[in-house]
Amino acid sequence: MKKLVTLLAVSFLFTAGLALASSEQSQTWRGEIVDLACYLDHGAKGEEHAGCAKSCVKHGQPMGLLTVDGTVYLLAADHKDGTPFEAVKEFAGQQATVTGTLSDSAGVKMITVKASSQVK
Repeated sequence: MKKLVTLLAVSFLFTAGLALASSEQSQTWRGEIVDLACYLDHGAKGEEHAGCAKSCVKHGQPMGLLTVDGTVYLLAADHKDGTPFEAVKEFAGQQATVTGTLSDSAGVKMITVKASSQVK
């Protein structure tokens, strides 16, 4: 019986480790970088809002990625290196690709930014 419990425990830990590793694989998304304060409050987005969006995110407002299918992802800095997150701020109000890892909890989808580029 002890062997069975040990085998089940080891199997569970192995499976949990695989799930954790796969959830941390980088993915890439494309969409508009929006400042969430203006977008969620009054739908502000696009080229005509780019200047305001850049100012808002540079002054600390949260930012997100609005994809073509209407999904909004909260963007966050990597705890180890926030440089890629800071670079995304330059693309506010514009189309960009964002590469990172996805977290999903309590209905909030968040991308930890590892890299980005502007779509021209």
